[in-house]
Parts: sequence; structure tokens; C-alpha cells
Amino acid sequence: MEEKKFRILIAEDNSINVQVARFMLKPITSCLDVVWNGEEAIGKFLQNDYDFILMDVKMPVVDGFEATRKIREIEVKNNKPGKIPIIAMTASNTYEEEKKCLETGMDGFLSKPYQLDDLKKILTNLGL
Repeated sequence: MEEKKFRILIAEDNSINVQVARFMLKPITSCLDVVWNGEEAIGKFLQNDYDFILMDVKMPVVDGFEATRKIREIEVKNNKPGKIPIIAMTASNTYEEEKKCLETGMDGFLSKPYQLDDLKKILTNLGL
């Protein structure tokens, strides 16, 4: 059985993490766009339809928390019928960090390094 293919936006400022993600996500991706900071993530979100966003929380220019808040504001302002799932990616694995991500408006939490199965569990829980 063929896996579902997703349109994914990755906001990640570390080129090695991007390379790992490209390789790992290849089986489930029909489109994979990469941006290097939260400001670029907001711009790509406005220009394209993605199934979900993988959002690093610590990035230059605009971090993942602020980018998520702005995306949620845009969704409300534009009366979008649903919200795009945003999954945090962070090197931290503390409860406090996960709580902050969820309170910011993110829908899931991945601690780096993560495995594809970890992401699949979150996607399943989100109904994707």
C-alpha cells in the first residue's frame, strides 16, 4: 500500500537538519519546501497550500513561536475554515518547552533527533 503524500513546509535554519529531513520525509512527500527562518515561513504559508508545517522553534529573524502566532492571526483574520497543522521541532525535550509550543498554537511536538514514525504518530493524531 502506497503511503499518503503530503505537501510540507519546513522552517529550519540548520542545513544538516534540512538534509536529514529531506531524506527522511521523501517517502511521504509530494512537495517539500524549505525556508530558513520564521519570516520566510509566513511568506510561504501565504503563497502555498501545505498539509502541515514543521517549525523549528529557534531561528533567526523571526523564531518559530512568533511565526506560529502570526500564522494563527492570519488564519483568524482571513476566516480560514481550518487551521494548518504546525508541528514544533526542537532540540529540547522538556515538558516546559512542549507546553510553550502548544500554548503558542502549535499542534504537535517533535524533539530532535526524531524519526519518521514519531512524525507519523502525530499526523495520525491530527487526522492526516
